[in-house]
Amino acid sequence: MPDLKYVGQSVTRVDSGGKVSGAAVYGYDLVLPEMLYGKVVFSDRAHARITDIDTRLAESHPGVIAVVTGRDVTYIHGETVQDTPFLAIDKVRFIGEPVAAVAAIDEDTAQAAAALIEVTYEDLPAYLSPIDACQPDSIAIHEDYDSYRKADFVSPGKTPNVLEHFKLHTGDVETGFAESDIVLEETYTVPSISHAAMEPHSAHAQVDSDTGRITIWSPNDAPFRAREELAMALDRPVGDIRFINPLQGGGFGAKGGLKLEPVALALAMHTHGRPVRVKYSREETFRSTLTRHEAVVTIKSGVMSDGTLHARRMEIYWGSGAYNEKSATVCIRGSQFAPGPYRIPNVSVNAYSVYTNKPVSGAFRGYGIPQGTWACEQHTDELATRLAMDPLEFRMKNVFTEGDVSYWGEELEAVGLKECLAKASAALEWAAPRSEGVGRGLACMIKPTKIGTESAAAVTIDSDGNVTVLAGTVEIGQGCNTIQSQIAAEELDVPIERVNYAPLDTDVTPFDSSTTSSRSTYHVGNAVRRAAAELREKLLEYAPVAIGNCDPADLRLHDGLVSLQDNPDRACTLAEIVTRAVGSDGVLRGEGECARNDGIELDLETGQSPRAAAYYMYGAHAVDVEVDKETGIVTLLRMAAAHDVGKAINPLTCAGQIEGGAVMGVGAALYETLVYDEQGNIKNPSFLDYHLVTSADAPDVAAIVVEEPLNHGPWGAKGVGEPPVALGPAAIGNAVANATQTRIRDLPLSPERVYWAINGTPSNGD
Repeated sequence: MPDLKYVGQSVTRVDSGGKVSGAAVYGYDLVLPEMLYGKVVFSDRAHARITDIDTRLAESHPGVIAVVTGRDVTYIHGETVQDTPFLAIDKVRFIGEPVAAVAAIDEDTAQAAAALIEVTYEDLPAYLSPIDACQPDSIAIHEDYDSYRKADFVSPGKTPNVLEHFKLHTGDVETGFAESDIVLEETYTVPSISHAAMEPHSAHAQVDSDTGRITIWSPNDAPFRAREELAMALDRPVGDIRFINPLQGGGFGAKGGLKLEPVALALAMHTHGRPVRVKYSREETFRSTLTRHEAVVTIKSGVMSDGTLHARRMEIYWGSGAYNEKSATVCIRGSQFAPGPYRIPNVSVNAYSVYTNKPVSGAFRGYGIPQGTWACEQHTDELATRLAMDPLEFRMKNVFTEGDVSYWGEELEAVGLKECLAKASAALEWAAPRSEGVGRGLACMIKPTKIGTESAAAVTIDSDGNVTVLAGTVEIGQGCNTIQSQIAAEELDVPIERVNYAPLDTDVTPFDSSTTSSRSTYHVGNAVRRAAAELREKLLEYAPVAIGNCDPADLRLHDGLVSLQDNPDRACTLAEIVTRAVGSDGVLRGEGECARNDGIELDLETGQSPRAAAYYMYGAHAVDVEVDKETGIVTLLRMAAAHDVGKAINPLTCAGQIEGGAVMGVGAALYETLVYDEQGNIKNPSFLDYHLVTSADAPDVAAIVVEEPLNHGPWGAKGVGEPPVALGPAAIGNAVANATQTRIRDLPLSPERVYWAINGTPSNGD
């Protein structure tokens, strides 16, 4: 690979100035001219019919401009299953579901008016467990599910409330068990947890009183997809809707799709052209937006006496919550790779995404991989124990390597998993002795990036020599603006200080499918590189006008200049080229795209596909923990996190993503769980009661960047944003088992749960 000037360098983030100074404007901060303020009335029932909504007192309250209920805006939205009303219509399905909304001249007036709305309910049975909800005698939470619009790949189940039944089969699993020397079956559980982004949810909406055109201001990580979902719900062209993205203060998956946008729009439809802002408090965000899927995972594995994995069967129940959101695809993606990054000839998976009467579950960093990894990697250590085999040795024997054909039928490329395992374990001196009470554990994983998506980009240069990148990936804290700027600077060989990143506006920004699935560096990076390359060719084409008579083939770009290759003194600036070519007010523009449309849909009966993802990411974590057997407190001593990123465009950003994801996984391992009462009400909807990991809880993380280049990525790059969060719980769980000789199969590993497990006494669920 040629010497690189900006790619591969730890460049300071291009957006750091505004964020450090406080000048940056986030969605929650945004104030628009003549803006009205919205407040929401929420359901206090988990499952009930709405018999009456009395809005008369609210409508007559001074300062109120609009009051709406589901009967005023009978639109239904949804990405893969169209099942979600703007506001509840006729029935509610979880505590915290929006039922009515008020727009007023200020926030206090809106809040006072919302409190005057009276809702009368007729209670229905509520199901708080995915297993309970799909029993044959359960009533349907969505009576009209069969008539909902669904994506072609959605496979509804045969029992009530199963919105997706995913199947994967290869080989003959029963014969595999019969041939195995050791067979083990266990069940593992993962609770629902909160995304807990620093910025709560908000949305602004305006409907032009003359044209009816809709503008939404929202820190949404997939504005083009949200625009399409909204257009489908309204039965209007996507061109009638504009999304403008203010800065986002974190999301981790909770701010994709449509959340508060439909509520804000429902109000804006009744405010005669005035914009409306709706924003949630922290408690409202906990109760009414998204959670990560709870899961119950049963694994049965067969292994040969030499440690070769031979058969695996899995049954997984995913708790969808009250609406699909992305549950069908989380079930598919999370379950497809739940058997782990291992060569297994005989595999059978049946997985069910089930409606329940809890808040909606949706995309969460890792997209179903953390739940499967927790179960699979605990199970892997249990198998190694049965074999009296070192867990590292067992994994090294069975993990995917370059050219392996996976159990879903795809030949794998650019597999850096063994190097990740080797480096993570070496960082903790895997075979070294440890003190009494200290346990050591590790875990590894595979994570796909979705295929069948598109990214477009444009790169422009003006007559002052300033370069602007226009791309649809959303800066959600991961540093994508910096990475795309590095790519443009590298391709054009201009100082990165001259590169700007344009704000995202669907009216002017080129299309991008979504900022999800760790796809931005690869997809948008390829598009930006191609756009910059096209711009470079235009600059070379027009350069002879400014530099004098010469052949463009004899020219080169360097440091914001164009010069003759054999006579560097004969040069001109890029600004001069643009001015001579298109005038002092003009720009030159290059365009590029990356469309991975070569994916092959999974077979609905077998889950097989020879091209199921654009690429795969691999990682391994190793940890040391100390367990206080008298209190059950687990103290994390050391963590090494190794991830294969293909090529680190910005090594510092990669390390930051690895460290941040690893620490986020610590929270899921030791502290985080949403606690529900018997009625389905969240009992800990605040940061006072919901224990997030803090700097005091986090160890120093050795973030190890492994580079196994992907030949079709930009300079070999893959992605790294999501995988690090998946491995902490599994590695910590294995370390706790190593320290205590007691296996705990349920998250989180709270002091109470660990204490009672050590003492052999039932803990009544905790």
